[in-house]
Amino acid sequence: MRPGGCTGRWMTGSPRGCAAGDPVTPMPIEAFAGLFAQWADWYNNERPHDGLDGRTPLQAWQDDPGPLHRISADRLRHLLLASGERIIGKDGIRFNNLAYVAPELQGHGGQRVEIRYMPHDDRSIEVYLGAERLCTAYPAQRLSPEQTQAFLENAARERKRLTAERRKVSARARAELAPLTSGETRAEESRVLPPAAGDELAARRGDALLRRKARSNLLGLTDPTQPPHAGQEG
Repeated sequence: MRPGGCTGRWMTGSPRGCAAGDPVTPMPIEAFAGLFAQWADWYNNERPHDGLDGRTPLQAWQDDPGPLHRISADRLRHLLLASGERIIGKDGIRFNNLAYVAPELQGHGGQRVEIRYMPHDDRSIEVYLGAERLCTAYPAQRLSPEQTQAFLENAARERKRLTAERRKVSARARAELAPLTSGETRAEESRVLPPAAGDELAARRGDALLRRKARSNLLGLTDPTQPPHAGQEG
């Protein structure tokens, strides 16, 4: 309670230590935290509960024979944070007018990710790709010199790793698409057609096949609508 004034309310809602007509001022957060800790201790450790057969919550917890299951820090982080979706851009992940960066974001440009965050704490966000946690990202505008140096070193390692992977993929592609050795027939060139063009090509081929099947001269007959050739009588 501040000297000369009435501060805060106890859990009953009535001013604590206040005379009639005294102004009520906001309670400092430190004072509230101390009072709340006292109340929580009394409520859980001293006050009997009818719903617990007259036991305190602490006694009921101690009497519970069920096994305890420890939850990992990563799972707690995932469960207790608010969530949303963002797309990784060239400058990282844009959120609340900040650009969050992390070396692990390299190579994932354009991908949609889930972010988890404290609603009133913008110092960092957790980034998930599918069900897997990808990294912790920090605002690029607020990186400390040590964070900046570590970020640059990690980013360089990540670029080196991605470059090596691209080279492996390119080498496999060249091996699979390499021309056949000399003396063998080369594979015919091909091109990919859109579906509409493929349907049109198939229709043209079908019409040509029908025309060939309908040609009577293949059977030694002459088309009566055409003029006779020289040396032939009509």
